[in-house]
Amino acid sequence: MDNLAWADWLAALAPGVRAEAMALRDKFAALGARDPEGFTRAEMDEGVPHLARFRLLRGLWSEHIDAHRDSAATWIANTRRELQRNPSGPFSDAGQVLLRLVDELGVSPEEIGTLARWVAFETIFGVLYRLDEPDLTEDDVSEMLQEQLPSWLLVEVTGRDPVPTGRTLEGLHEDLLGLDPSGQDGRPELPVE
Repeated sequence: MDNLAWADWLAALAPGVRAEAMALRDKFAALGARDPEGFTRAEMDEGVPHLARFRLLRGLWSEHIDAHRDSAATWIANTRRELQRNPSGPFSDAGQVLLRLVDELGVSPEEIGTLARWVAFETIFGVLYRLDEPDLTEDDVSEMLQEQLPSWLLVEVTGRDPVPTGRTLEGLHEDLLGLDPSGQDGRPELPVE
């Protein structure tokens, strides 16, 4: 982005567009964006659905990445209960390894949560990458056949009865790490000295 200050950029907009920009900025701010003005300018100047991207990626962080770290004791206890209830259920082998780590090796729930958070990040990154590169792992499929296979597209929608805007969400994997809500880009938080 250029160095034009937010107020100057805003003032240069037509009144209706200015109101739209301010409303968009407020949405970014309400969702916790560190630079709501920057996201707003980027969306309006580039036509890229940054609000939809931000909402999706932040939700993945809070609900599927950080949740593994933040509630490790709870999901470990739930795993223990599920293994007692159904010792041969789905992924029971992983649950048994998890409990061996805790019970026999003394690995703390916090350490396990840190590891699970990383695995969740890597998995989500892989899924987002696959959305953009559908043919990445299909080396054994001829190029001609790949052109005939179905693919996918993630499209922004608006409203309660979703209406496609026509704008696509691409390259999500490129922004995932940078939208870590802690601002640490996946790095451990440094102790306060």
